[in-house]
Amino acid sequence: MLKPTESLLVCKYPVLPIRKEPSESSEMVSQILFGETAVLLDTSQNWHKIRMNYDGYEGWVNSKGMMQNHKSSLSADKKVVTDLVLPIEQNGQRLLLPAGAELEINTPEPTRKPEIESIVAIAKSLLGIPYLWGGRSSYGFDCSGFVQIVYKIHGISLPRDSKDQIKLGADVNLLNEIKPADLAFFTSNGEMVSHVGILIDNQTIIHASGFVRIDFFDHLGIFNREIKEYTHKLLAIKRIL
Repeated sequence: MLKPTESLLVCKYPVLPIRKEPSESSEMVSQILFGETAVLLDTSQNWHKIRMNYDGYEGWVNSKGMMQNHKSSLSADKKVVTDLVLPIEQNGQRLLLPAGAELEINTPEPTRKPEIESIVAIAKSLLGIPYLWGGRSSYGFDCSGFVQIVYKIHGISLPRDSKDQIKLGADVNLLNEIKPADLAFFTSNGEMVSHVGILIDNQTIIHASGFVRIDFFDHLGIFNREIKEYTHKLLAIKRIL
């Protein structure tokens, strides 16, 4: 529920950067996609500080990309875009929506069952998309943004960052217990999470590293056959479904 003093905004651009500070030169920490909603927290000239309703992420967005929403999009029926790019017409303007964007619909659609095979298939449909720090759209992903959007398409909400994603689900302790769509988490210092990907089976993983790619996986981590070395050290495996 919105508090009486809170204002609900909706993103009207296909993809809008969320920045650490109210400046175009500030680090992009995440993105808000078309149709996603946020609470207005503060304003500074032509910038809004927002808190996303989907994952609670906070940051600054250019106010031109947001509009006041007088009807409650929090309770509206939504369709999550599953296409790599979906063209739509809005107010005489052609927009190209990325996977993960939201469209309001007049009649409710059946809830999509989060099938393991579909999660892997959707992940594979995003192969080759470039890595983008803070990205969570089919125009560019970081590792946790990729995982979040693949699961969002299937009606499963995950936190924005891998350090919070690892707190969910059940532990998978043995490689022979791995199932497709399990999440594997990796570290660069042996303690903190620095990377996440979606397991296809107990030998392969799809993840955003340079671009969305498939690599060999084992008990040590991710092995890149092109450079013939391990690039990420395994920390944990979690089952969300």
